[in-house]
Amino acid sequence: MRSVRRFFNDKTGATVIEYGLIAALMSVAIISGYGAFAGSLTNIFNTVSTTLSGPATPTN
Repeated sequence: MRSVRRFFNDKTGATVIEYGLIAALMSVAIISGYGAFAGSLTNIFNTVSTTLSGPATPTN
């Protein structure tokens, strides 16, 4: 019984859990931001590629 009370009174693990929650929230923010950024970056590269390739010229 004493070990159970000691376990529930121990607050050192609370800090680790808080840091874990902060890391999880940051991960979700980074992943969702990456999704928006990747789409925009793909569009930019496609535009640059189209501009550099120019119109197709027929070969005779």
